[in-house]
Amino acid sequence: MLVNYLVIFLIIILGVHYNFRKKNPDFNQNRLKFITLVSIILILQSGLRHVAVGADTYAYYLKFEEVKNYSWKYVFEFFVDYYDKDIGKDPGYLIFQKIAQIFISDYQLFLFLIALIFFSALGNFIYKNTYRLNDAILAFIIYSVLFYSFFSITGHRQTIATACTLYSFELIKKRKLFWYVLVILLASTIHKSCLIFLPFYLSTYINKPKYIFYFTLLLFPFLIVSSSQLVLFFTSIGGYDNYEALDNAGAYTFTFMFILIYLGAMLRYKQIIQDYGNNAKYLFVAFSIALLFIPTTWYRSDGMRVVQYFSLFMLILIPEIIDSFKNNRLRREIFIVSIALLTIYLYKTTSKIPYSFFWQEMELGSNYDI
Repeated sequence: MLVNYLVIFLIIILGVHYNFRKKNPDFNQNRLKFITLVSIILILQSGLRHVAVGADTYAYYLKFEEVKNYSWKYVFEFFVDYYDKDIGKDPGYLIFQKIAQIFISDYQLFLFLIALIFFSALGNFIYKNTYRLNDAILAFIIYSVLFYSFFSITGHRQTIATACTLYSFELIKKRKLFWYVLVILLASTIHKSCLIFLPFYLSTYINKPKYIFYFTLLLFPFLIVSSSQLVLFFTSIGGYDNYEALDNAGAYTFTFMFILIYLGAMLRYKQIIQDYGNNAKYLFVAFSIALLFIPTTWYRSDGMRVVQYFSLFMLILIPEIIDSFKNNRLRREIFIVSIALLTIYLYKTTSKIPYSFFWQEMELGSNYDI
């Protein structure tokens, strides 16, 4: 947990540095340098971890070593069997590992590769969709508190797939349908769940996102009642039939927090649309979709895995809610309070998640029967 606090401390220190850097008055350039440095820090945090850190890092390590013994013939046959006979799972990840092993034989370097792919996508996402340095600061702190345990230290497959969806968001904004579909389909061979992101392209045709935003909130009570049926439906789509039921601890807290953000965005809707322009509709649509899936998180872990594709947009929406207040003092106070609350909440989210560097001693978690 100390490493997490150190990362947040560095984010704040770098943010203060670039906010008050007088030698370079180009604040957009300062924001780019800040995002680049923080992305490097997050890559190091993820890439330097021990294989025992995270729920499944060690399992991925064992698979990585096993793949070294696979022939290319076997890899291609596995890919064909998956689509021809529905045998196996996520064949694209097997190909990805095999290609990576042409250049990388050490698993620790492979962890760095995964981190580089994801955080370059996340950094690009934050850079392209924020306009102020403070927005980028808050976005990275939100990530470190709410998404660290999911993307920084756990599943490689969905981390890569999510990186692809983050890059594909720019294709949505530019209305490049062919390339968007191609990226998502390729990513789906690595983790099938990202297919749920495919219909998000339809948001380009939505001119009045507030109606979807309000309707989804009104629909939410009915979604709660039918959440068990939703779980069955989306597990079949996402290919998560083998995941265990979710320990409810934390799911209700996340739901409560998400709804508060949702209501805050609703109250500031008009000002956000006015300030952020046409791109604001994507934030509202993404949050609406996430709210549809949130009830599933109370029952199975796969529900949260689907929600993550869209809840990541809170990295952009929360700063926009704060920026919608035009009183500079009020905006600054909300910004500081938000960081303070997130830092406190960090204790709840990561206090039970041990972290060690790869050169340190660390025992495997109880989920490994060794």
